[in-house]
Amino acid sequence: MSSMKIAVIGDSDTVSGFRLGGVTRSYVVRVEEPIEVILAELIGDETVGVIAITERLADANRSAIDEITKGKKAVTPILVEISDKNGPIVREVDPLKALIKSAIGVEI
Repeated sequence: MSSMKIAVIGDSDTVSGFRLGGVTRSYVVRVEEPIEVILAELIGDETVGVIAITERLADANRSAIDEITKGKKAVTPILVEISDKNGPIVREVDPLKALIKSAIGVEI
């Protein structure tokens, strides 16, 4: 049985924290930089089970994320948006709740 890896895309502080936790697939990206190539690489890698991306970076690259995940053929990797050092973004719809609802069909 093989284990899935976690990857993280975000600012240097967030990525450093994940590296301290043992995550080896990490990418430091500024909000204004595109992430299409990184996302395509991670989604195409069968060993990656979870991609953590900071909320602000995800918002800045929403069209690229939607386009790449739309063509995804497998359940994994799961894309999870996390807060960065500035804290969470207040939203009407919580992306994690929406992910859980779409995965299991129940709202928590």
